[in-house]
Amino acid sequence: MPGKKRFGVSVSEEVARDLDVLADKLSVDRSSIVEEALREYIHDHLYYLKPHRCQGVMVILGRVPHEKLLNIIEENRDIIHAYSHLHVSGQCIEFMVVSGPSNKIALLHKVLAEETGCTVRYMPVPVEKPSPR
Repeated sequence: MPGKKRFGVSVSEEVARDLDVLADKLSVDRSSIVEEALREYIHDHLYYLKPHRCQGVMVILGRVPHEKLLNIIEENRDIIHAYSHLHVSGQCIEFMVVSGPSNKIALLHKVLAEETGCTVRYMPVPVEKPSPR
């Protein structure tokens, strides 16, 4: 098992309370939850750092300002190949199937988050290599 590195992190009181409640409900320590959350965040964002061609699904959650979103979609038609919108419990859920250079996908992710103010997640879909015959 790899060693552990200890460092301090400051969070709001609300986040700390939520973390304590979640840790109690899951019967795990706070460090385990924070480590898993950081691992997922790092995975989502490190993926963009190495230039490559990628494909995946971009999910946007929240009350999406549709005029802004439609402008973003139009400006990125070269990498957005499909788009779907639905409502669940008064929240908008947007799905985009995307593919293209990783730097363009990363920029789309950033623009969607900044321009809509919504939660944005990118889930890569691995490119399968054809099997040799």
